[in-house]
This record gives sequence, C-alpha cells and structure tokens, in this order.
Amino acid sequence: MSPRTDPGSGELIARARGAERTWGVCYVCPFNCPTEVFTRDGRVVYVRGNPEATTKGSRCVKGEASTHLASDETRLKYPLRRTRSGEYERISWDAAFDLVATELGRIKARWGPEAVVYLWHVDPNGIFAQVFLRDCYGTPNYYGHTSACEQDRRLAALTVFGHPFPVHDYEHARHVMLLGINMLGANQNLYESRGLVDALAAGARLVVVDPALTATAAKAHEWVPIAPGTDGALLLAMAHTIVTEGLYDEPFCRRWTHGFEEFCRHVVEGGYTPEWAETITTVEAGRIRRLAREFATTKPALMETFKGLGNYANGLDASRTVYILNALTGQVDGPGNLILKDWAPLQPPVRVPKERRAAIARPPLHVAMGYPLAPDLPTQLLPDAVLEGRPYPVTCIFFQCTNPLMSEPNTRRYREMLRALEFSVAIDTYMSETAAECALVLPEASFYERAEVRQGLALSADALLCTPALPPFYESKPLYDIVRGVAERMGFGDLFRWERWEEWAGRVIADLPVSLDELRHRGFWQGPLEHRKFERHPLPTPSGKIELYAESFARHGYDPLPGYRDRKVIPDAEYPFQLINTKLETHCNLTTQESPLLLRIAPENWAELNTEDARALGIEDGDRIELVSPLDRVVITARVRPGIRPGVVCVRHGHGFGHWQGRSRGRGAHVNPLIGTNVNPISGGIGYNECKVRVTKLARAEGGGRAAAKPLQVTPR
Repeated sequence: MSPRTDPGSGELIARARGAERTWGVCYVCPFNCPTEVFTRDGRVVYVRGNPEATTKGSRCVKGEASTHLASDETRLKYPLRRTRSGEYERISWDAAFDLVATELGRIKARWGPEAVVYLWHVDPNGIFAQVFLRDCYGTPNYYGHTSACEQDRRLAALTVFGHPFPVHDYEHARHVMLLGINMLGANQNLYESRGLVDALAAGARLVVVDPALTATAAKAHEWVPIAPGTDGALLLAMAHTIVTEGLYDEPFCRRWTHGFEEFCRHVVEGGYTPEWAETITTVEAGRIRRLAREFATTKPALMETFKGLGNYANGLDASRTVYILNALTGQVDGPGNLILKDWAPLQPPVRVPKERRAAIARPPLHVAMGYPLAPDLPTQLLPDAVLEGRPYPVTCIFFQCTNPLMSEPNTRRYREMLRALEFSVAIDTYMSETAAECALVLPEASFYERAEVRQGLALSADALLCTPALPPFYESKPLYDIVRGVAERMGFGDLFRWERWEEWAGRVIADLPVSLDELRHRGFWQGPLEHRKFERHPLPTPSGKIELYAESFARHGYDPLPGYRDRKVIPDAEYPFQLINTKLETHCNLTTQESPLLLRIAPENWAELNTEDARALGIEDGDRIELVSPLDRVVITARVRPGIRPGVVCVRHGHGFGHWQGRSRGRGAHVNPLIGTNVNPISGGIGYNECKVRVTKLARAEGGGRAAAKPLQVTPR
C-alpha cells in the first residue's frame, strides 16, 4: 500500500527516522488540518497530513513550513511587563498571574466586568478563557476575528440556513460558480481545493466572478471581471432570470423554503433585470441570463462566496443572495452541493456550578452597539468604546493570537485605542505589533506543545485531537495553564484544577461514541456523512426552513429580502482607483510572516495594475509606486498584468506585510492605514475594499536603483 493510504505508514516512518509520532492539528491558518507530527531529540523533524482523516492527508505550503515554530529563537520566551519608561522587563509567571488578577479586580470594582474584552483568533483552547471570564468574572465580551474575515458570509449562512459555516462538496459537483473566493490560490481548505481540481478533471464547469484574475479564475472555464462591489446586482439579475423563466425547483422551494413567493415577487417587482444589472456590473445582460440558466439547469451544482463580497459595505445582501440561489434551484446539502455539516458533540472542558456563576449585568458589546444579529463583534468599532465610552466603557482588552493593529483598517485610530487602555494583555507566540503596545505580554505554547480537542471542517461531523508533541519551549505555557494560573488567584482554582490535560480532554469528548484512548489511536473521530438533513430535522432558523425571506431580519426592522445598494466608497477624479485585496497562498498571519522559508518564497507583497492603466501612468512591472488615499500613503512594488480589471489596484495580502516587529520587519507594505472605518450596518463586517486611491510612479534613485521610499512611520511608545 502507498504511504498515503497505509494506516501503519506513520509508525514505519517514525521507526525509519528514529522519531516519535504524535497526532496534531495545524494552526497556521484557521482550517484545522489534522496532522502526524514526528519529533526527535526535542525537535520537530517532519509533519504530514493525517492520511486516515477525511482531509486525505492534505497539507499546504504554510503548514509544511511550520516545523521551525516550536524552537524558533525569535518567538516570545517569557512573560514581559511594560515599565513606566516604556521598556519591557522580564517577570515570572507568578508575578504575571498576580498582575492580571489584581487588574481584573480593580477594573471590575471601578467599571464593571463588561469593561473587559477578550479577542482571540481560532485556538479552541480559548474556551477556557471564555468560561472563566463569562461564568466566573462576569463579562459577556468574548469575541473572535470574524468581522475581519467572513462576517457577512457567516451571517448570510445563519440567516438563510441557520448554519454558521457551510462546507463544499466540490468533488461531486458538475457546475461551480465562485464569487470573491479564491479556492486554488488562498489554499485554506486544501482538501476542498483538491476536490475542485478533481471535479474539473471529471468535466465540471467552473465560473469565477472577480475583478482580478486569481489563481482560481485562471483555471476556470469562464472568468467574469465584474465591476468591484457590484456582485449583488449580478446575483439578483440571475435570480430574476431563474424566476421569470421558471428555472427554479418548485417542489423543493414550496416544501423546504420559507418566503418563496415573496422572493419571486420581490425580484420581479423590484426590476432586477439583467439589463438593469448590466449598467451596474458591466456584465452583458445576455451573459447574465446564460450564467443563470447554466447554474439552474446543471445538477449537482454549488455557488459560493467568502471574503470578497463581504469586503464591501453591501456584501451582506450579496452573500444572502448567493445562498438563496442555491436554495432556489434545490441545490442544498446534497452530493455536489454546499453541505450543512453536522458538528461533533463536544462539551466545555470546565463547568461552573450555577450558584457560582457571575451575573451578566449588561448586554454583550455588539448588541449594545446596535448589531443584534452580528455573529461576532464589529471590531472596527471597538475604538469607540475605548476612546469615547460608547456604548459603554471598555478599559481592558486581552489579545490572544490576534494582531488587530496590523489586521484592522484605520491603523492610527487602533493604535490610539491601544494606548488609551488602562490594562492590556497579549498572549501570543511572537511579539506582534499589537503585543508591542500592551502592558503585559505572555508567551503561549505553539500547537506543537499543547493539547487541543477541536471541531474539524470536513464534510461530516468530526472531532480532531492534538496531543503535545513536545514540552513547552522556553517559559511558554498553553492557554489552559495560563487561565488556570489567573483563576487560582481569583478564587476559582478548584474549577480549573487537573493533573494532566487528559482530564479536561475527557470532559470535552464525553458525548463522543469513542473514548479518549480510542481518539488517541487515530487522532480523530468522524461521524457519518448524511445529506438533506433538513428533511428529517427543522433547521435552526425562525421558520425551521431555508429562509429566502429572513424572519430574523424582519423582527429587527431590517429588510427581510435582499436588495442592492452601491458600495460606499466610489473612485473619483482625485482618487481614480478602487483598492481591493487578495490573499497569498504562502501567508496567513504573523506565524507565517515569521517563517524563514515562507519569507524566502514570498518576501514581500505587491500591487497589481492593469496593463493599460500602467501604460497611461508610465509604470512598468517592478517599479515602486505610491498609493495615496484620503487617509494616508503607502509605497509598494507594482506588478503589471492584463488579468486585473481597469480602474482597480489589487494588493496581495494587504494586512500581512509591512510589519515593524519581528523577522519580517520592513518587508512589503502595510496598506490598512489607507482604509477608513467602514462596517456593514447589520453584520458589522469590515469593508476592506471600500477604499479609493491614486497611483503615482516614484522616480528612480540615482544609479538606477529603486526609489528611496519611506516605510510606514510608527511612533514608538
């Protein structure tokens, strides 16, 4: 048998290499690839995808390059406290725990517990912090990074399907239409990308709608270079065609959807014709009709989006329409469709008895801000709470493996917010830009040095186990031990007490049909893949059905049917280009930016311009150019190519370069200072593409070298 399929191959590899094998989960990006980790002499020597898991052993370049992480000399090594002079001093963990406990007590007494906010990325062990801060301390403000990621997609899926994260059965699809999602370029769910490639090899048709010729668009049968931020008009016009030509699946819609007749009347009476959409999108009316007919009549099919649509202020309704079109044609939760996956029945690792739970006195921050349906905090508005006390004061923030000073737009205001906090704590593996502004910096153990039990993102329900391959390097600690240290000092140590991680892991998997020993044998548990689950159980929507008419929107005074409005920021004579951003397959976050291998592969980012636009500006490939918005200016390298829509500047991985901390310091350009505060009025998602710029070629320096350019100026504390 091949190494990929032989269940014993991992043991053979371990013996051949003189290494020890443990099960792991890659945490370089949020997509939870199960792995086999091989260690020897206290170092990671080899990592591969778990060949038995449903991800089929998939590993991307980001994960492959992570073997240096645990022993990296540049990572955080011990707790650091900022002194009055602004420098950092090394302190003990006992001193760090005492400081956190003292500050939490002081803030609660003065401002109330809701003045504390915890921001995290995707570490499942964040549940320890959530339980402690919510149930023991009393703050409801525990949030992720979704508003800077796929907030509009998340709310759209919850609204239409009652599901937070549909996954994709590309492998069995015969027609795939993607809008603002680069499956073959960003390389996130790599096993899904493999499924898409397999589907194409089997004859499936792929259509990509995007202003940029992404890696996925380059492999598509048809690329539609739509005007930026107008996808919603295209989608409504496709719905108009499907409705007026009777191409919908009527039995499916009448039995399994809510608001079918209302939606049909809406698109017809609203005048959302292909001719109307052509004037907005620049996609010909005839082409729109053909795209609609092809999608509606080819089965099985799926249509999907991700960040691209949500990066505009009008992205929520566009994303809702994507899911409505899947439902309108009966293409939901079947082979070759979007899958409404089941989740593994995992439980919290710690339970606080009812009589000891803190009372929550105020609503969560996102609700108080006026975003009751938002699936996560509108983090772009967090400075309002810190700097202005709106809707109520926030004086302390924990940042766990998240770097909003780099990832959020309006960088100056975010820095101002960080410096106004009474107390701030960064928990991370590296000294990030955000960490460098905090009062306390705590070194977190990497995913090679800690235990995890987390949900997988395969088609069926699955639970993944990560066992520590190595003891924590330096003085780093797993988050569960960090939370335990604080809890002990605040009178809750008995609830967070365990001798070994297996004790709390056993509580997490108590409802799985396997024991912890059985889970340790394979590294994962997988449930059966069941299709069309809505036929057996009501969906968690207000109506219990797939909602074309959103009852939750109606209850909160929002339009229950998706409409179209233009994006908020439109280029003009002074700033004639629309700035958009896309990700690189080689980088995801600060962890990848500290990888020596990945920095050799992709040492900087760049701005892509259309060939004709560049010619008019006298710009050649490789020139240094200046991007200027109403807020700031940035210098970056130009890449000139025809595969970008005229009038658009596309910056690759805009919030991942231009660091002023760490190994990646000074590489590439940080463009988020160009972008103003723009959030969707319902979801709170961030409008990263709501930005207009002008482009200027910089004169070359004497001697023919590159122009001398000033990087982003960062004022130290």
